[in-house]
Amino acid sequence: MRSLAAVLNWITLATLLGLAFAFTPLRLTMATSAAALAAALVVVIASCLQRRRPQIPCRQQPDIVWPAMILIFAAFALRAFLDNVFVADDSVCVLSPNNLGDACLHLTQINFLARGPAFWPANPIFAFDKLHYPLGINLFNAELKLLGITPRAGIVLVGLLGSVLTLCALLKFNGPFGVAAFLFNGGLIGFTIFHTLTWKDYQAEVAWKAIPLAMFVTQRGLLYAIPVGLLLLTHWRSLFFEPQPGSTLPFWTECLLYCSLPLFHLHTFLFLSWFLLCWFLFGDPRWRRHVFRLVLVSFLPSTLLVYFVTGFEKTNSLGWCPGWMAKPGEPAWQFWLVNFGLFLPLTAALLIYLIRPTPPIDRQERRLLRLFAFPAAGVLLACTFIKFAPWEWDNTKLIFWAYIVLMFCLWRAFLAHWPVWLRVPTIIILFFSGFVSVAGDAVSTPRGGYEIGVAPEWKSVEEALKQTSPEAVFAGYPTYNHPVLVTGHRMVMGFPGHLWSHGLDYRSTEIDLNSFMAGSPEWRQIAQRLRIDYLFWGNFEQREYPQSTRPWEKECPVIAEGDWGRVFAVRK
Repeated sequence: MRSLAAVLNWITLATLLGLAFAFTPLRLTMATSAAALAAALVVVIASCLQRRRPQIPCRQQPDIVWPAMILIFAAFALRAFLDNVFVADDSVCVLSPNNLGDACLHLTQINFLARGPAFWPANPIFAFDKLHYPLGINLFNAELKLLGITPRAGIVLVGLLGSVLTLCALLKFNGPFGVAAFLFNGGLIGFTIFHTLTWKDYQAEVAWKAIPLAMFVTQRGLLYAIPVGLLLLTHWRSLFFEPQPGSTLPFWTECLLYCSLPLFHLHTFLFLSWFLLCWFLFGDPRWRRHVFRLVLVSFLPSTLLVYFVTGFEKTNSLGWCPGWMAKPGEPAWQFWLVNFGLFLPLTAALLIYLIRPTPPIDRQERRLLRLFAFPAAGVLLACTFIKFAPWEWDNTKLIFWAYIVLMFCLWRAFLAHWPVWLRVPTIIILFFSGFVSVAGDAVSTPRGGYEIGVAPEWKSVEEALKQTSPEAVFAGYPTYNHPVLVTGHRMVMGFPGHLWSHGLDYRSTEIDLNSFMAGSPEWRQIAQRLRIDYLFWGNFEQREYPQSTRPWEKECPVIAEGDWGRVFAVRK
C-alpha cells in the first residue's frame, strides 16, 4: 500500500509540476522536466521517511491462486506492452488492432507536448480548438522524452509500470478474484468457440469488449486511473467500514490523488465523486466531516482541471440512449446476456439479498456491501439509458468501474462463502468468455503486428520540421497516422473518427480542407480561413488528391523536402 501510493504520488506530482512549468514563460523543456521529476521524487521520499505507516493487511490469505493469477497477469502485460509500439524492418507497428488509431493519437500528443507549446495547448488534431483531453499520462511521457527516453520506449516503460501498479491495486482491493475479473470480463459470446473451434477475440464483435484488450492497452489514462481509483476505494473501505490503526492513506495523499484524477481520466473522477456523494448522503453521519473536508480542499484544483480537459463546452456529450448499444430490433434480454452473461443475474440476486432485513451479526458487513453495490448498480443502470460521451461505447469507461465494484461485492457476499462445487462452475461461467478472448487474441494476432508508419520517414519528417513553431498549423490529408501529426505538429484536422468521438464539429472544416487540397481557385482565402501556415505534400496527399491542381507549387516557397515529400510555406 505504501509503495503503491508513493509511486502514484511521484507520477502525480511530477505531472502537476510539469503542468505548472508549462504555464510559465519557462515552458516544458529538458530542464523543467528534470526539475519536475526530481522535485516530485524528493517530496515523496521525504514523506515516506517522515511518516512510516504499517501496511494494510490483506483480507484474503494468499494461496496457490495468488501466484497463478499474478503470473497470468504478468504474461498478459509483458506481451501487451513490450510490443505495444515497435519497429520491425523499418515499419512502425502496433501489436493490437484496437491500438491502431489510439497509439498514433498518443504519439501525437506526447511529441506535441514535448515541443513546449504555450499552455493550455491548442489541439494538434483540430486547428480550431484547445486540447480538451485528459492528457496527464501523455504529459508525463513528454517529460520523459525531454530527458532522452523516446516516446516508443516511454510508452513501453509507462505501460509496464502501470501494469505493476494495477496488479498491486487489484490484489489489495479484491485479491486474485479481482485480477480475474479485470482480465476475463465477458458474457456468453466466447462460448461460440465450441461451434467454430477457432481461437480469437470474440468479444471484439460485441459492445462489452475485453477490458485488457480494448481499454487497458489503448486508453493510456487508465494506466494511472485504475490503480489510483482502486487505491482510493481501498482506503475509503478501511477508513469508513473497516477501521484499523495506520491502515489508511495520509490526507494529503488522498487529496492529491483524488483532485488530480480529471487530468488523467475524467470518468474515474466522476465515478469516485458519485461514491463520495452517496456516502455523504446515506452513510454514517460521522463520515460527513471527512468527505466534506476532502471535497472542500479538492474543489478548486479539480474544477480547474475539469475545465482544462473539457472546456465545459461539449454539450453533445450527454444524451438519451436507452438500451445503450443494442441494435434496433434486438431483444434486450439477448443483448445484455450475450454481453454480460451470468454477471447480470448474479448482480440482481445481490441487490435483492442486500434489500432484505439484516441480522445483527451481519450488520456491518451488509452496510459495506450496500454502500458499494447500490451506487455501482446506479451507475450501471444510468449507462443503459444515458450516453456520457458523443460515442456511446465510451460508457464503458463508467461501466468498467461499476463492474469492478460489483464483482468485489459478489465475492464478499456470495462466492467467498459458497462451497467449492458451486463456486468453481460459477467462476468458470463468469470468466470463460473473457479468457477465450484474451487467449484468442494472443493466438490470432499476426506475428508482425499491424503497421502504422515507416520509421525512417517519421524520423526524416521530424528532423525537417523541428524548426517550425509548436503553434504552426499544417494542411494535409486527415488521417490518424500522418507523419506530421505523429511527430508532434498541429494539422488543420486529424482523423475524423477521433474528432467525432471527442465531440468536435469538423464537417465544414473538412469541406474547406478538401477544396484547399484539390487546388480550388479560392485556395488562398481558404488557407486564411483554416489558419494554415504550411502545406505538407507527401504519400498520403499524392494518393488521396490525385486530381489536385497544386497551385502552391508556383506561388509558395519550399521549406523542406525529401523522399517523404515537400513542405510549402503558405502563410505570407
